[in-house]
Amino acid sequence: MTQEEQAAFVDSYSNNVAHHSKRFVTEFVARYETGMDIEYSHEHTSIMDALGIWHDAVKWKIEQQKAKS
Repeated sequence: MTQEEQAAFVDSYSNNVAHHSKRFVTEFVARYETGMDIEYSHEHTSIMDALGIWHDAVKWKIEQQKAKS
């Protein structure tokens, strides 16, 4: 994810889940997106779930665009 996409994700998470502060989510997503093997606990589960949904939605959109080409 680009920095802009990460910010959009954090805003979406805050608008729809709001289980954690924007700062907490921003820091976690930044670490996650570096590709490093991070340890996370139950308090990160909702972020990981939301990231999975986000990435699946992006993948779907890309596939739809390819199908139209």
